[in-house]
Amino acid sequence: MDTNITINQLLDSTDISKFRQIDFATLFIWFLTDLHENKDCLMSDIIRCFRDSSLSIPNQTTLRRNLRRLKDVTVGHSYKSFRLHRNALLKYRTNFAELLSPPLPPSPPPEEILREGLDVSKTPLLESIEINNAYKMGEVYITIHCLENSVRNLIRSVLNINFGKQWWEKTASSEMKRKLLVRKNREAKHKWLSSRGADELNYIDWSDLLTLIRKFPKEFEASIGTTKFTEIKLEELENLRNTIAHNGVLPDSEITRVELYFQDWCKQVS
Repeated sequence: MDTNITINQLLDSTDISKFRQIDFATLFIWFLTDLHENKDCLMSDIIRCFRDSSLSIPNQTTLRRNLRRLKDVTVGHSYKSFRLHRNALLKYRTNFAELLSPPLPPSPPPEEILREGLDVSKTPLLESIEINNAYKMGEVYITIHCLENSVRNLIRSVLNINFGKQWWEKTASSEMKRKLLVRKNREAKHKWLSSRGADELNYIDWSDLLTLIRKFPKEFEASIGTTKFTEIKLEELENLRNTIAHNGVLPDSEITRVELYFQDWCKQVS
C-alpha cells in the first residue's frame, strides 16, 4: 500500500486529543510500514515521526519496553525493529479507510443528469417554464426519495434490533396492518405493475413512519438523539413531499427548506 499521505495528514484525520505516546508510536509504525510498504521499522524511524509531528520526544528505552508489551506490535526482521500484527493492520486500514480511498470525481448536478437521461423538451401543450419546473422538481424528488428511504431504513433497523424478526407484528398499529393488506391485495390484481418495495414499511404512509418513531421514543433516541427533532422535520416535510408526489411545483424557498432538512437529517443520524 504505497500512498502519498503525510504524517501530518494522518494525524489531522483522527482525534488525537486522548492519544498517549504509545498510541502515537503504534500509529507511526503503521505509517512507516503498511503505508510505505516496508516490512518493519526501527526506533529511530519512530522517533523521527515524533519530531516531524512536533510532538514531545519520548524516552526510547521506556517506549521500546512498552511497545514490546503490546499485542498489536511484534518483532520485525531484527530484534531492534518493529511491525504490526495482522489484526492491527486491518484495524488501522478500517479506521483510515476514508483517507486511503482516492477521491471520487465530482458528480454533475442532478438537473444535468435528468436532462441528459430524459429529454422532455418537446412535450405537447407544455410551455418552457413548465418543462424547467419539471426538471427542478426532479432534483427535489431525488432529495426526498433519499431522505424517506433513509428514514425507513433507520426505523427498520431500530425496530428489528429492539423487537426481533417479528418487529412488524409487535409494533405496527391495526390501521398500518390494514393498509398493508389492502395495498398488497391491490398489487395481486395488477401483477404487471412492480410492487411498492421489499417489506412492510414500503406499504405505509409518511405519517405512519412518524407514528412509529413517536410510539417508541426511547428505542429511537439512541440513533437520532431526540425524537422531537425528527417529529418537527418530518411533519413539515410531509406536505412538501405530497406536493412533489402529485406533480406540483415548490417555490424556491420551500426547495431550500427540503435541502436544509435533508442535511439536518444526515448530520443527526451520522
